[in-house]
Amino acid sequence: MELTSAPITTTWVAVAATEAAPPTLPAGHAHPTHCLDCGTALTDRFCAHCGQAAATHRITLKHLLFHDLPHSIWHVDKGLVYTFYQLLTRPGLTIRGYLAGQRTRQFRPVSYLLLLVGLSALVMSAFQLDLQHAMMAAQSTAAGAPPQALMSVVMDRYLSITVKHPYLMQLVLMPLNSLVAWWLLRRAGYNYAEVLLANCFVGGTLTVINLAVMLPALLAGNRAFLGLASQLVFIPTLVYTFWVNAQLLLAAPAFTAARRYGRALGISLLQLGVLLVAAVVCIAVLTVQVLHERPDLRPAKTPRTAATH
Repeated sequence: MELTSAPITTTWVAVAATEAAPPTLPAGHAHPTHCLDCGTALTDRFCAHCGQAAATHRITLKHLLFHDLPHSIWHVDKGLVYTFYQLLTRPGLTIRGYLAGQRTRQFRPVSYLLLLVGLSALVMSAFQLDLQHAMMAAQSTAAGAPPQALMSVVMDRYLSITVKHPYLMQLVLMPLNSLVAWWLLRRAGYNYAEVLLANCFVGGTLTVINLAVMLPALLAGNRAFLGLASQLVFIPTLVYTFWVNAQLLLAAPAFTAARRYGRALGISLLQLGVLLVAAVVCIAVLTVQVLHERPDLRPAKTPRTAATH
């Protein structure tokens, strides 16, 4: 034990000594007069050219564990929670402010979307195993006439995909949904890129809202309840997108209230229509796949009666 512990002790002593006596650093490292990144003369706490902090420090294990990591986590959580709260209480106005340049306190939209989608997918993954076992059991014991059995197997596979990849369709369709929204929002002065970022905010928030709707069914582990909940998510989606778009259209003062609400409802219905069409296409593809794998589920052909002479 003494032979093995001595090198380890020596290593830690060497690490501590190295951190206590750092190597030679550029002159003025503690209180520099010029930015250590780009060389611009410093006049404030941050470089006016590249934004780096004027005060820098040697990275040590102690500073990493007790300053850098907590600092990073705190700022991520603060920005995320603040942005989510704003998007729940005044979504369209918050997005308008971000697009107008009020971005310091807001989380970046793409990061916001990806982070919330990732967190929600992580929560959903905790329920995948039991649900998939239930769906596979339902497929193997599907009873009834072939058309009913076929529909049962197809819908089970569709639910399995939506549980395994719950937000894949939303991410894939986002560029198309943004194009639909831009078509009706362009009169308010928004370009396509701005609408795309706005939909990142909307998509991230709806991810959490829809998860809250699905959570009781996931906790119950009931396949029928899950199917119902997966249909109910369209209601908060429609209501929330209508609310967002109505506030975004406040940027067009020439619009009357009726015209603004009409356009907002039109955007929400068109985007919902895109999701429904995508779901129908997905179910059609799954139906063809199931029929190819299980010919026994094909509807029986009705025999033709002999022609009378």
